[in-house]
Amino acid sequence: MSAPLLHSLPIVTWAPVEDGLVVGSRRGEFVGFVESTADGSYVAFDSRAQPIGRYETLASAKASTGTVSPDPRTARRRRRAERALFAGATVTGAVAGMMVLAAGVLAPGW
Repeated sequence: MSAPLLHSLPIVTWAPVEDGLVVGSRRGEFVGFVESTADGSYVAFDSRAQPIGRYETLASAKASTGTVSPDPRTARRRRRAERALFAGATVTGAVAGMMVLAAGVLAPGW
């Protein structure tokens, strides 16, 4: 069984977009954003712009986006794509191996 998805994900990179708004991404994929409010608190939003919660510090608001599970459809699509890439690499390796064997049979002294 594999490790949980959240423990295997790389760290979120944060970029300020404008005053009071920072956007988080992980490997170039949008994970959420944090917006400061007039009262000095911070509101964190997930990748679907759904509010996660209100926090007293920017650091705690940023950290909250890493605790939210990714959209199950996105995770399912990613797993499907990884399986397809693995299958493609396996077939490519098998074809390359057969070509090497065929070359050895057809031109053994080369």
